[in-house]
Amino acid sequence: MTTDPRRAVEEVEPPRRSLLSLGDVAFAIGIGLVLAFVLAVITPGTRSHLLGGTERRDTTVVSVREAPREGDPDRVVTTYGLRWSDDGEAREATFRRSGPPRRDVGETWSLWVSEDGSSVETSSPRTTWLLLGVGMPVFALVIGALVRWRGRVMSRASRRQADRIEAARSRRAARRRSSA
Repeated sequence: MTTDPRRAVEEVEPPRRSLLSLGDVAFAIGIGLVLAFVLAVITPGTRSHLLGGTERRDTTVVSVREAPREGDPDRVVTTYGLRWSDDGEAREATFRRSGPPRRDVGETWSLWVSEDGSSVETSSPRTTWLLLGVGMPVFALVIGALVRWRGRVMSRASRRQADRIEAARSRRAARRRSSA
């Protein structure tokens, strides 16, 4: 009689896989880019800002109004009235930010503003492109890695619990055999 030189299935450790496979990474990057695209489309003024519709301008804060956020009276929204000059013509825009006022009337604030004042942004288009194009995929990768890691931890916990139960059964069976 010959014996099989290979180890039994119970004796073989499953191969260790990396946290995310290449497919997972590609999927997360795709989801991140889709999220970035959706944010760029649904956020007012962002599309024109990303496509070069804004220019950096030194604006002057002409009014500051603080009010509670609609539906959440514990949070504050600050509305700034801005004014700047474009080829000798005075222009105005309104800019809303969450939180208490960070600028006072009369201060100069360098912002990215569209010619008609409909789009006001604090960061350059390049920074916004980088944030959306790199930041969102990285965010999706981190979330994917956390979800995969949690699944592995939960799976390991189940296996360990099953091993403890089996060890306890084996100890009880051995005690029964030794007492008999």
